[in-house]
Amino acid sequence: MTLQQLKEELNKYYKFDISERNRQREYSYARKVYCRLARELGYTFQSLGQEIGLKHDAALYHYRDFDIVKKHDKKIYNQVIKENKLNIIRSEDVISEEKERLLDNVLDTISKWNEETIDNFINTRLKVYNKLIETTKPQKKIKEVKGATLNRPVKNPVLC
Repeated sequence: MTLQQLKEELNKYYKFDISERNRQREYSYARKVYCRLARELGYTFQSLGQEIGLKHDAALYHYRDFDIVKKHDKKIYNQVIKENKLNIIRSEDVISEEKERLLDNVLDTISKWNEETIDNFINTRLKVYNKLIETTKPQKKIKEVKGATLNRPVKNPVLC
């Protein structure tokens, strides 16, 4: 699917031109859906931005900010994928595949060990590390403190 076709498809769903210069929420969310779909189809931020009149950094912003769109917009996103049979690999799928690959590597390594080594690893390393993860507290956030304010004006202009 070309960028022009994707834009026309979304214009049909939203019933307005998503490339129109408008800062209303509906237009912004439509651009976020467009940028997410176009990027997942493999287009560069520069090319997908040019199609709707955005610079590459604005297209990147819309792509990253996709999570804030409303349910209606996410339904349109899923409908476009389903109706056009787009071959999109979502980031959640990539993460799960990466996790699966890492687990396979761990299992390959452990499968070469004998039972005594596995038991030793579980008792001396795995249980201890798991307990550490469970008891670790999140870091405290440092409160922002405003700077000092002057109660009376300073006569020396250099100090102002």
